[in-house]
Amino acid sequence: MNAYDVLKEHHIVIKGLGRKVSEAPVNSEERHALFDEMLIELDIHFRIEDDLYYPALKDATKLIAVAHAEHRQVVDQLSVLLKTPQSAPGYEDEWNSFKTVLEAHADEEERDMIPAPPEVKITDAELEELGNKMAVKMEQYRGSALYKMRTKGRAALVRSL
Repeated sequence: MNAYDVLKEHHIVIKGLGRKVSEAPVNSEERHALFDEMLIELDIHFRIEDDLYYPALKDATKLIAVAHAEHRQVVDQLSVLLKTPQSAPGYEDEWNSFKTVLEAHADEEERDMIPAPPEVKITDAELEELGNKMAVKMEQYRGSALYKMRTKGRAALVRSL
């Protein structure tokens, strides 16, 4: 599978989890579990982009800088959300703000970086190899209890601040 397909399919996974979180009752065990799953998938997504995809597109320096800024924006909004208990009156507004920022980033990434801009010279074979590396790394992270614990631990730390 090529890198573009890996990213687009993962955007669908993350957006789907966002929809499920929205549909689950606020402050329910189901919503907490779905949100935790979404956090793990989001962390995996940012890791494969930062570690594999963006370096492969290094010639698109301006777009990569924008993508990194958008990641920071998503993380900043996530931090606000994590600090807002699901039982708080403003939680739903914070959730919707986070979801909007997250989906906008995914949409902009697909518009601007899939396919890679013309200044990036990458062959179909390189895209396939990159996509395979990304898919393998995603499965490694998903299968790692330590990785999941680390992601949940970071979220718990932010909540406590």
